[in-house]
Amino acid sequence: MSASDHKVVDMHFHVGLVGDRWKELGGMSKEYRSDLTYKIFLMYVRLDDDKVCDAVLKQRTLETIDSSVVDKVVCLALDPVYRSDGTRDEGRSHMWVDNEYIIDLRKELPERVLFGASVHPYDLKFEDRVKKCIDEGAVLLKWLPSAQQINLADSRVLKALRFLATACPGDKPLPLLLHNGPEYAIPTTDHRTKSYDYLCWSSWDNIVNFFRFRKKWHKPEIKKIHRNFDLALKEGAVIIFAHCGLPYFSSGVLGQVLEHSELSVVKDYLTRTARGDFGNGKCFADTSAVATPFRRSYFSKINKFPKDLLLFGSDFPTPVFELSADSGEMFKDFKAILKGKLYRIVVPQDNLLDVNLREQRKAFPGATMFTNFSRYGFDRSIDE
Repeated sequence: MSASDHKVVDMHFHVGLVGDRWKELGGMSKEYRSDLTYKIFLMYVRLDDDKVCDAVLKQRTLETIDSSVVDKVVCLALDPVYRSDGTRDEGRSHMWVDNEYIIDLRKELPERVLFGASVHPYDLKFEDRVKKCIDEGAVLLKWLPSAQQINLADSRVLKALRFLATACPGDKPLPLLLHNGPEYAIPTTDHRTKSYDYLCWSSWDNIVNFFRFRKKWHKPEIKKIHRNFDLALKEGAVIIFAHCGLPYFSSGVLGQVLEHSELSVVKDYLTRTARGDFGNGKCFADTSAVATPFRRSYFSKINKFPKDLLLFGSDFPTPVFELSADSGEMFKDFKAILKGKLYRIVVPQDNLLDVNLREQRKAFPGATMFTNFSRYGFDRSIDE
């Protein structure tokens, strides 16, 4: 594959269903649909709450992808919660999306949609389900530990990662896209598992947790988590840390007090990968949801990460901001606001994927991250 063949891939794109028409393919709880975060997502995809249904969500998803200048988009499934005994429990999930729905989207736009699978590591049929997903063209596996209630220190996580290290044809790895750091988009039904996204735990975390009283979070077993990661990476696993582990609202010293950050942990894993500490195993970080005023101050730090180990993403429909809007765009917004269209203050009018691509290209000029997913063959274009 030549450099000109490398595609711009948005490797972090969420989809969803409310479950009114295709209940077997996904759903959202009533609590989630009444949450402010859900309302914000609807505002950004320009949908009224009373018009939301499975058919409309699917149509809007396909329209967004098909009208974007991004070459390919990895649409992400999200397995529901599995109990500790390995049984499925959709009722303990505020949101879930079946792999079959992503496969269906790919059939609608085969040249644009890539299959981001999700299989819970507690599932007794984990390996069989992953194999089936790979046969259907899966390019990665998605875990959101807090919402899916996955304890990363569990021995089943190590077993799953070891399997993923050689799961694809030719003993190639199936990358794991792992959320880490604070999570606000998809809540957990068990407040104790909010810390399952954490890869570090400080004395300050202990103090904050103490004052949660009966609402305490589980204290993550950090040594066991990193042992699981290190062992799997040395056997060839690939782990993609979502959002570079960044906090969302806070930065600097104040950010460390008000909000948890995994940036230093992610930086360490990328540095060790660049040194070759893991052999064939690799760690990456994606830049999804960084185009916001809250995370703008971190751009200089992200620019210092190994360029080959960054992957471009949007985290659609997470809010994206036109940080570099010119005077012409600002004037259009001002005229719209005078007419009562106040949402234009925050919601870009262009395709959100294009806005995200444009803003990240300005923030990280000349970076290879926009085509790295394709360059490494993660889009399976080499096999195709």
